[in-house]
Amino acid sequence: MEFWKWQQEQQKNSENNQKSQNRNQKNRPRQNTSPANNASNKYVGAPYNFVPFYDKVYQYPDHKLTSHNSVEENLITGEITYKITAKTPIMIDDGTNHFFTDAKGRYAIPGSTMRGLIRNNVQVLGLCSYEDDIDDYALMYRNVANGAEKTRYNNTLGAKQIRVNDGTKNYSLGVLLNVRAGYVSNEGGKYVIYQTAVDSVKKEFKQMNYYVLSERKIVHDYLKYGDEFSFGFFRQNGKSILQHEFQEFRKEGTHYKGRKNTEYKPYYEPISYEVTHEKDITAVGKPGKYKNAGFAVSTGMMNEKKAVYIIPEIDRTKECITIPEKDIRAFKIDLKKKENTLKQFGGKKYFDLPQEGEMRPVFYIRLDGRLYFGFTPRLRLFYDHMLKKGLKQNWKAGSVDYCKALFGYAAPEKSYKSRVSFSDAVVQGNVRSGTEKKLILAEPKPTSYLDYLKQNGTTPVTYNTENFELRGAKQYWLHKDLVQEDRDIKNEKAASTIAPLQQGAVFIGKVRFQNLTEDELGLLLWAIRLNQESQMNVGKAKAYGYGRISLTLNEAVKFDLKRAYQSDTELCLNPFIEIDVDKAIESYKTEINKYLNKPIDQLPHIQNFFLMKDSDRIPDNKQTRYMKIDAKEYQSRTNALPGIETIISEE
Repeated sequence: MEFWKWQQEQQKNSENNQKSQNRNQKNRPRQNTSPANNASNKYVGAPYNFVPFYDKVYQYPDHKLTSHNSVEENLITGEITYKITAKTPIMIDDGTNHFFTDAKGRYAIPGSTMRGLIRNNVQVLGLCSYEDDIDDYALMYRNVANGAEKTRYNNTLGAKQIRVNDGTKNYSLGVLLNVRAGYVSNEGGKYVIYQTAVDSVKKEFKQMNYYVLSERKIVHDYLKYGDEFSFGFFRQNGKSILQHEFQEFRKEGTHYKGRKNTEYKPYYEPISYEVTHEKDITAVGKPGKYKNAGFAVSTGMMNEKKAVYIIPEIDRTKECITIPEKDIRAFKIDLKKKENTLKQFGGKKYFDLPQEGEMRPVFYIRLDGRLYFGFTPRLRLFYDHMLKKGLKQNWKAGSVDYCKALFGYAAPEKSYKSRVSFSDAVVQGNVRSGTEKKLILAEPKPTSYLDYLKQNGTTPVTYNTENFELRGAKQYWLHKDLVQEDRDIKNEKAASTIAPLQQGAVFIGKVRFQNLTEDELGLLLWAIRLNQESQMNVGKAKAYGYGRISLTLNEAVKFDLKRAYQSDTELCLNPFIEIDVDKAIESYKTEINKYLNKPIDQLPHIQNFFLMKDSDRIPDNKQTRYMKIDAKEYQSRTNALPGIETIISEE
């Protein structure tokens, strides 16, 4: 389902008219009359879209790479001065929720931030590779509702309803037959899993070697027997350490609902316990009080979740399992990306792997030659394929593109130093930070396969699909005004505080370059200036409209060796001459058009890029908002619905 469709006007072929043609050929937006434009619960939206990767990467000739140790007369060395104007409030975080300041205490946009912004533009406009920008690891997923991999997920976990007998009656029970519990240990940077003293809690439960204890059962026992109840471990210093308070659960329909414990934090603690009928925990206390030893594990709080897991003690005599390094790396990357979300579940530490010399309980699956692990029985699984497999570009290992040529690169076999450097863009005048604002700054994640992967319109494509393809480079839409949140932030732990500079703040920055060819300089200037009507966004909270900026070139000059050394007796105080920016950009276009055999402006991914940067074509906020959870838009999104479609289809 598209946000809108763009009509493309036919380009003229005359190169003399190309400049005016580029201004006149703008794609005119036409509002889509599909459910994307109304309040239908089928709406699928986001404040971002994707600029498709260009498949025919421009392979940069090795002989064009120049040296760094001198200023070459036949190449171009100089400086670009640019002005940034904040069109909406802007927030560049220094890591402490304050606006970044330079060494002199002035508000500034770091040179590294500007370098990253312009480098991203060069990647698009320079037909560059994204090989080095995509981590090669396996994403993780958990599908317990309507996900495309629900059946596969449940089969991997062995989720079944089975009939059991406790000695008095038969009844149905949901179990995870393939999930085991153990203990993961960090031993010299290597991670191993040790098995437990119990192989299976009951023959019918197969691999399941841990016990599930209902919080409702614990509370019921306390309400019946008071402080003499059998589960005293869960009431410490007169307070509940459960996800619920020690108050009666009330029945609502087919579910029981208790009163949430607002001070709850996930934990894993050593305990002792008693068990009957092989699987029923009848008592839990501090270590040594009861016959059996083990750990009590209580995971992140979730609605309708009322379980504590009892894991038997470790048995070091059994085979231990070494976790592959690639899976450890994928797990840590996944955890890092969820860091903000995990604030509301007690923070990152509980969900992280143990430190050197430490050990903690873990759940895991060994199935069909794969190992999956996590800290809840319904753990996240690794997708079959690594992320980079979906990058479909004709890129040869060891090759160079415009991005590497300009910004440098480091590789085991060869490295090349950057020929451009960015200074901090410093605020002009006396500017004060604005009022603090709390926002949910969750980042869009590639696990949203309906959006991040090209869909075929029939069955959902995921990272388990053999020939999946990444959609492109994510770009945020521009916003005319700030997006007002239409709900209160109920979970303060999940919110971030920002204190942006107000709209209208002006920054001045510089880019210095050395020994560039004419086409390289033209590409750099185009990436900084873009088109006349273009704007960009930078910093935090782009999804809410913060950080929309205009960038104009104040000055672009190049060093003139002849002028600098025109006399043996006179010192030239200004050895720089002005650069014709339009002519330089045209030099790049002429060079790249030879490679393409057509104007670069005709490429769909270039048109996608500039339409998202077009300040005259900023879409309505309703078209670029996140889906609403309270309106059940997100929940009602099924596998039959497409994700975000490319604005302009590829030829």
